Amino acid sequence: MIDTVKAVKNFKWYHVSNLTPAEHQRLISEHHLTNEMINYAVDHNESVRMEYDHAADEALMVIDVISYHPKNVETRPIGILFAHGDVYTFTHEPTDYIKTVLLEPQNQQVRAADDDISAFDFIMTGLYSLMTRYVDEITDINRKRRVIQAQFADKKRTTQQMNDLLHLQTQMIYIQNSLANNHAMLDNYRTDFKKTLQDFELEHIDDVRVEVGQAEHMANLAMEVINSVSDALGNLSNRDLNWTMKVLTVYSIVLTVPTIVSGFYGENVKWLPFAAAQSGWWVTLVITAVLMAVVSLLLLLSGFFRK
Repeated sequence: MIDTVKAVKNFKWYHVSNLTPAEHQRLISEHHLTNEMINYAVDHNESVRMEYDHAADEALMVIDVISYHPKNVETRPIGILFAHGDVYTFTHEPTDYIKTVLLEPQNQQVRAADDDISAFDFIMTGLYSLMTRYVDEITDINRKRRVIQAQFADKKRTTQQMNDLLHLQTQMIYIQNSLANNHAMLDNYRTDFKKTLQDFELEHIDDVRVEVGQAEHMANLAMEVINSVSDALGNLSNRDLNWTMKVLTVYSIVLTVPTIVSGFYGENVKWLPFAAAQSGWWVTLVITAVLMAVVSLLLLLSGFFRK
């Protein structure tokens, strides 16, 4: 769908979502966009970068934004194309929410009036709000991590906790990678257009870069904490496993005593003490119990029962 969202003095904003082949041809024939740039803009797997076509007067910005799903949060690329004085945004269903954010961003940046605002400044003031969503998601991931960490006091740790931590780690990998790429792309964009941008436009792109940098720092710190918690949980699980193996070893040693005693008396050797006595069976039980107690005491003194 091609939607003309905003038409002001200096530019028009076209929002393109879930592009169909017919709409693709329409962008080429009516809007005079190049096929190459459109393909880059709608590619689900396009890497974050800037792409220029000076002959066609087109500059494409591919940037990662938060992509919301029912059970997890990932990042997806969107395309922002500056062409012939207008701006085009290309999204898919998980990222279509950016239309609302760009139209009415909730942040402290001052957006110029419609008669004065440029396409670039319009996009930058909206991107600031999109980048703050990374901070919100990192904060939410930290909250979930603290919930899992609080469960460490429980003696019984479950596989679900490990799976939850792995899920958080996976989300953080997407976020870290996207933030690093976004930061590098914005740096390159500022360098390339430094001479053509006005001071307030440079200030706005710097604001976005600072927000991305802060989110990147938060993401790196959050990832380090999650990895530490995951390692700690793994160590606790290994300690529990070692304790279980130690207990089984102790039991196997102690229970070896009855086997040895019964093995001797089961050979029917008459010269064994109490072998011919009427109460021999009870004597062997007493001998077994005493030896088991002695072995248990030795193991206790050796520290085998300490966790």
